[in-house]
Order: sequence, then structure tokens, then C-alpha cells
Amino acid sequence: MAVHQYKQVSTEPLPTGEVTIRMQFDADEPRPGTGGTVSLWANGNQIGEGRMERTVSLRFSFYAGMDVGRDNGMTVDPAYRDKAPYTFTGTVNKVIFDLKPAPHEDEKKLHEVAHHGAAAAAMAG
Repeated sequence: MAVHQYKQVSTEPLPTGEVTIRMQFDADEPRPGTGGTVSLWANGNQIGEGRMERTVSLRFSFYAGMDVGRDNGMTVDPAYRDKAPYTFTGTVNKVIFDLKPAPHEDEKKLHEVAHHGAAAAAMAG
């Protein structure tokens, strides 16, 4: 199984002090595994943009999740592996995951695709 890595960096340094950071992903299609555009924001100003050719198509491993302030598993970027868990020494005041719902028909299609994929995997053994 291949592991795909995508890296998006800002085009300018992050401001100092209290900063609101946002990463936005705009999917190409309402289906699992689709690619899309990634944009980075600091205090409401766009500071980077790039392309992610694909996303996770069906499921994560038992561990995968969204760590905040440190990474308890593999580091996000191989360049930091020798510094793992690369603990953030500042203060994180709040984290919001805003998963905007897709229109009902798009959401229904996502569930059908996931169901068919799970059924095919079960039949394959």
C-alpha cells in the first residue's frame, strides 16, 4: 500500500503573538479520495495555496487522528522525525474542525461509495 505525502507551506512567515491559523480544503468532487485545493490563512489573510491530488479514500488506521500540539505517532513531515514527538511549546487556546456538510445528495453518494467499497473488501477476504 502506497503512502502519499503532500506538503503545503506558507509563502510568508507566520505573525508573532496571538494568531488565528486556518487550513481550508476545497474538494474537486463530493467523493472519497478526491483531490482539491489547499489554502493556508493567518489572521484572515491567505498565506499559501497548493494542490492535494488525492485524499484518504475510505478509512484510517486504528491510530490515525488529528493530534494538536504534538504528534504521538509518526511526524507529519519526515524532516522532523529526529525531533519526534516535536512538542509545541507555545499555547493553543482553541482548535476548531469545521467540516462543512455536503448537500444531501452529495452526502448520500459518499455513503453509497463507502458501502460498496466495504462490501467489496469483505467479499475479497
